[in-house]
Amino acid sequence: MPTPTDPAPTAPSTRPPRSPQADEIVTHMQRLTTESQKVAQAFATRHGLGHIDLEALLHVMQAERDGDPVTAGGLGELLGVTSGAATGVIDRLEKVGHVQRSRDDADRRRVLVRYSDRAREVAGAFFGPLGSMSDRVMADFDEAELETVRRFLEGMSGAMAERAREVGRPD
Repeated sequence: MPTPTDPAPTAPSTRPPRSPQADEIVTHMQRLTTESQKVAQAFATRHGLGHIDLEALLHVMQAERDGDPVTAGGLGELLGVTSGAATGVIDRLEKVGHVQRSRDDADRRRVLVRYSDRAREVAGAFFGPLGSMSDRVMADFDEAELETVRRFLEGMSGAMAERAREVGRPD
């Protein structure tokens, strides 16, 4: 029986062995995740945002980009928090000018959370160089290769979202 000082025995891996190339891809995904988190944290720190505030801001931005602005309740679901906690996040972001609430023109009962012009400017100034770097890297790939990368990233994003739902958000 393991004690607090003894680690629990580890279960043998049930995953079939990967090819060396697949192992390299996983290693590069881990590095990309780590470096992306560093960039996101630098942005959050520079603008006085907590981790969940930044995550909320990214969800608001993505929803608008998709043409379907998010409601407070919808944002809470995306963040995996209660509606009260989502309201607190929105209040903080609104106070510093990153988001604004507005009534839905089609249904005046709905309140939408929108990305502010100020937030667009701040994010553009900070993340614009990242977009330029991405463009330079993608220029080295032809359309067929980019389509393969797009499909891979889409699949991995879906798999990661599924895993996040399985494990839930930590308390």
